[in-house]
Amino acid sequence: MNKLYKILLVSLFMFHASVAISGDAKLIDRVVALVDTDVVLGSELVRRTNSIIEQIKQRNQTVPPIDKLRDQVLDRLIVESLQIQMAKRVGVRISDAELDTTIAQVSQQNNQSVEQFRKDAVKDGTPWQLFREDIRREIMISRVRGGAVSRRIKVSDKEIDNLLAQINQQGLSRAQYSLGHILLPLAEGSSPEDVNEIRNLAQKLVSELRAGANFEEYAITYSKGQNALSGGGLGFRSLSQLPSLFAGSVKNMKAGDITEPLRSGSGLHILKLKEVKGGFETHSVIQTHVRHILVSPDAITDEQAAFEKIQLIRQRIQDGEKFEDLAIEFSDDKGSGSLGGDLKWSDPGTFVPPFTKAMDALAINELSEPVKTEFGWHIIEVLGRRDQDQTEDKKRERAYRMLHNRKFEEEAQLWIQELKDQAYIKILLEDA
Repeated sequence: MNKLYKILLVSLFMFHASVAISGDAKLIDRVVALVDTDVVLGSELVRRTNSIIEQIKQRNQTVPPIDKLRDQVLDRLIVESLQIQMAKRVGVRISDAELDTTIAQVSQQNNQSVEQFRKDAVKDGTPWQLFREDIRREIMISRVRGGAVSRRIKVSDKEIDNLLAQINQQGLSRAQYSLGHILLPLAEGSSPEDVNEIRNLAQKLVSELRAGANFEEYAITYSKGQNALSGGGLGFRSLSQLPSLFAGSVKNMKAGDITEPLRSGSGLHILKLKEVKGGFETHSVIQTHVRHILVSPDAITDEQAAFEKIQLIRQRIQDGEKFEDLAIEFSDDKGSGSLGGDLKWSDPGTFVPPFTKAMDALAINELSEPVKTEFGWHIIEVLGRRDQDQTEDKKRERAYRMLHNRKFEEEAQLWIQELKDQAYIKILLEDA
């Protein structure tokens, strides 16, 4: 969830700037775009555009021409509308209780109380209820996009094996690259004329960027990538986390270099290498081999009776009866009970906190006092502890995430383009 909170914070504060600075009275109360069954209002376009302008100024960058910036923001609002409409169609709903929980977690991630978070959110005059609804929309978009795009992605064991071999042989995990990204989209089946027009624009941008033009300003002005309005930054990633198309170019670049236009299924990409750093760590955990017997209260056995029963079982173990025999006979955890109470080797965080606290306090082969959890009453015995090197397991898990994330970005862009291609979109903004 940490990644979601960071996305929320970036998105929300990007679109809620301190001061509205370029309001356009002619746009207020106008419909500026029809998007299937939804509309984009001029008031929202002005609000978002003003917020982006304020963010650009806070980064000490030059504000692009207002018409180009407004077109970029309008395109973002259209894409958001399509995603929200799909979320509603497939039944994505965010309750007020879930929204409150998310706000509390976002506040904590930002090292703030909820009240301080709320004060910061509304200090520009934005109503708190509007800000809450923006958060709700962000969660809905993240959820529907994640579900729709992830279903399109397949990662095979062979792909994981190949990536791990590449990491081990070439040490790709040690380098982390900070990249800027500009995407100039090309729809599937574009005419040769359209392809030449976009390719010429891409070459022009590359030349101007290499001559010293500001990459972030060009990303805001021209890019249709998901990070365009924040300057096109992709953050730090290893080569194995990048699309193969990007990795092949980036590994041979120096900080400050600009790529030639790179063609993919979604269009032409321009990359800038900003910075390089490194590191791939080993990963080990203390695992615990534990067994237990559980007695749960039910319609027949009340809380006190369950407690007395677990005490009796414990006494029988102390008197010499076998733990595993009593677990098979009495434990209400039927899964482990059939194995003599054995929960096998477990990683930290596997069990609920009261169980974990009692388990961690036990010496090996020590029998616990009765322990109360939400499931009932337990007696616990620790059979062993070991320092388990999970580096290879974690590498494999990480390789899967890398491959999934690598494919996710390309598939997300294609999915968004498909949404736009299949939708009825009519832009009513003058000069759009």
